[in-house]
Amino acid sequence: MNGGETYWFAPAPSDVSFSRISLDFDLRAADLFFRELVVPELGRVWFARQFCWPLAALALYEDLSIRSSNSPKPTAICHGIEALACKLEYLVNPQDASRRILGRRAFGRDAEREVWSFRRLSQAANYVRNTHRQAATRALQVDGGLGFASGSRFDLLELEPVGRALANELLKQRVGKGGTSLRKWLIEWVEGDREISGLPKTLMEALSPEHATQNERTLVRSRLLETSTSGTEKRVRLARAIGRAGVLPNIEHDVVPRLREAGHLYQANEVVAARAFGAVLDRARDAIAHLTRAVEPGRGGIKLADLASDFALKKSIKALRAASTNYVARANTANVKEVTSRTFADAVVAGDDEEGIRILTRRSGGVLGLADSSVIRGPLFRVIDGADNEDNLEDGAANLEPDRTGRTFRIANLHSLLRDVNQRGVQ
Repeated sequence: MNGGETYWFAPAPSDVSFSRISLDFDLRAADLFFRELVVPELGRVWFARQFCWPLAALALYEDLSIRSSNSPKPTAICHGIEALACKLEYLVNPQDASRRILGRRAFGRDAEREVWSFRRLSQAANYVRNTHRQAATRALQVDGGLGFASGSRFDLLELEPVGRALANELLKQRVGKGGTSLRKWLIEWVEGDREISGLPKTLMEALSPEHATQNERTLVRSRLLETSTSGTEKRVRLARAIGRAGVLPNIEHDVVPRLREAGHLYQANEVVAARAFGAVLDRARDAIAHLTRAVEPGRGGIKLADLASDFALKKSIKALRAASTNYVARANTANVKEVTSRTFADAVVAGDDEEGIRILTRRSGGVLGLADSSVIRGPLFRVIDGADNEDNLEDGAANLEPDRTGRTFRIANLHSLLRDVNQRGVQ
């Protein structure tokens, strides 16, 4: 830069090549920490077949790799099974399909019902990019999960005895007029030797997200509630506090008091701290919503001093400051020492309104930017809706979870899974 000249550079393509934004305020690690703290080892699972499909894929991969040196990877096998299961369930009643189905858009495009082969259904274009397998992989593992398989990534997982038993429960079902095992049918389908016509009921029920067998449910339930680990003990206590109601009880008014009444004060305090952290994220998103609306008319940017005097924005930052103060207190009570969330909350509490705007702008994920003393539009600028809006959630499994805004910290997912595996016996 010479003689006062200013050069403008276009952002690299990788910086602007996606349309969806992530407003996690650089607190994703904290968000994951609290989800694991509240409901350990469950990942994003919320119904039994999310375990069964990937375990069956691992078992089928073992069979197929013996038959051919060029067999599909477990990931592709699982995505094919998922897509087939969801498509069969979807076509039973497209207008009132199961909430557990992914791929509605892709299936709706197949007006002539021509896409049935493994090769095509295992492709993201004919299903989804963000699958149930991705939501379940961590929960499958021995380290950090329920212990169905060992290994560090899905394609390298090896089945543990309980994982093989669960896979076999799915695969031993009989389908079709000849009573072929589902294992044999799927192997032939993956190899291209099986075609699908009509809506085979036995195949649909054998794979359906809604129709796990009783033995499958029993095995999942045993790993969820009946093993001897600290994570299991925490899930059992939470399951008792949730109870058997069809609708998730209010967390603050029902679940937390039940934990305390049962003598689990420490766990109750952890839930409260997690919820207080969730409120910080929500109030930060509300403030960003006001900030983007204030910046939107000024293409050259808006002065920080002017933004700090905007009544609606000032009110939203005050609410963020109050939520941050409450979170710090709740985290202290629970003895939770998560550094990134504490750093964010402390900075918000200590700063004035202008500093609050700077913090939010720097952590806006490219939606906004700072130029001298002004807030400008960033490369991913758009006017953001408030905390309750879900437009920015990714397509796929996360869009269907009971905990899809993340603010129950997976308690809603646990409630759903308990209902699916039948929680009789939780006292």
